Amino acid sequence: MGSGQLSPKIKKKFPTIEEISFKVLIEAYHKIIELNQYDLDWEEEQINQELVVFMKKSELRVDYHLTIGVERKLFNEKKPPIADNNPKKLPRIDINIVSWSFQKDKELEYFFEAKNLYENNYNKRVASQHINRYIDTGIENFRISRYYNGSLVGYILDGDRTKIVDKLNEQLTKDRITKDGKYKNRAINHLSSFEQKNHIKNFDCYYESKHLTPLEEEMLIKHIFLDFC
Repeated sequence: MGSGQLSPKIKKKFPTIEEISFKVLIEAYHKIIELNQYDLDWEEEQINQELVVFMKKSELRVDYHLTIGVERKLFNEKKPPIADNNPKKLPRIDINIVSWSFQKDKELEYFFEAKNLYENNYNKRVASQHINRYIDTGIENFRISRYYNGSLVGYILDGDRTKIVDKLNEQLTKDRITKDGKYKNRAINHLSSFEQKNHIKNFDCYYESKHLTPLEEEMLIKHIFLDFC
């Protein structure tokens, strides 16, 4: 007589909050494209908001008891609200997903930070500025742990994804000085270029890159590119 438990070989693997977050995001993206419910002139915040509207309609949200929102402040619950934990100084991350379903007696969170991207200058947008911004305020914030438990999302609003990725790879190897005089030491913290991976089923716009943290530890950053053009 059996024990009433599934064999480890046939026991269904329970997904992670990251896997479900990816699915909910990509499902919402496909719905927006299908309904043509977007504008190439939108700012990131507008696209974020529209994606979250559709993410909240997902059956996966119900199945996994997801709470989905925008503009979440990231603060340290173990520190008082002063210095870098002062609410006025806290970073905000674009999309947040929260659930108690993935680990017993523990609330888990997953985050997406999004950036608009352009291959060419488009309608007063300077493509190179958006490439640099993706690196300096996206990758860098994950690298220094200002952002955590999440991935970067690139909204492609002009041009070809492959060429945009090539531009990102090129800029990752170049140090630069910003308009406010700050020196960005990129090359020394860059360990590998963007590499396309088959990590998400039926979705080929997923990439990974490797970087060096301030503690000189290797870290992996995940990237999802959503093509709107």
